[in-house]
Amino acid sequence: MNKPNLILVGNKPPVKKKLASIIDSFDFVVRVNRMNYLGPAGTKTDGVFYEPNWQFNNVYKGGENKDELAKINKLFMREHWYNAFHNWSEYISQEQYDNIEVINESYATEGAKFEKLTSSIKVLGHLLNSHWNEKYNIHITCLDVENRAYLLDNEPTWKFHHGGGRAEQEYLTNQIKLKNIIRLYED
Repeated sequence: MNKPNLILVGNKPPVKKKLASIIDSFDFVVRVNRMNYLGPAGTKTDGVFYEPNWQFNNVYKGGENKDELAKINKLFMREHWYNAFHNWSEYISQEQYDNIEVINESYATEGAKFEKLTSSIKVLGHLLNSHWNEKYNIHITCLDVENRAYLLDNEPTWKFHHGGGRAEQEYLTNQIKLKNIIRLYED
């Protein structure tokens, strides 16, 4: 029996014009936080890994797609933010909050052998090591793989994750090589 296909869409800008329609054709689409490039990277959104940290709330004010959160059926969140999240009603409904799936971060930290991982890697580790992998073939797109070490370890935006770029790059490369995930190239 063939499993349906799930795709995790990161926040790297897509180059391929047909990528939006390809992403929207997946059975289940998971996006990350502010859902950057919603539109050019498709509009279908079945799930979002949502990390309402200080930067998300105070710098980005929920992001340009914060109104889209109210339409999402499946939210994923780290336990820390789930327990500390007090202004959730500003972005999501009671029903959404009650149905948040708290991810198991240890799957990603053990796999990448690094603690301060990006949101994309945290939710990917959870998807790969939980009931999601039993139900779906897992794909990724709009995640920088080849330049991840440089990006995370040198860009000021990723300061919290400095030191983890190589670990994340090796983790992604290994998961692709082992065929645990299928990469849909964005360029």
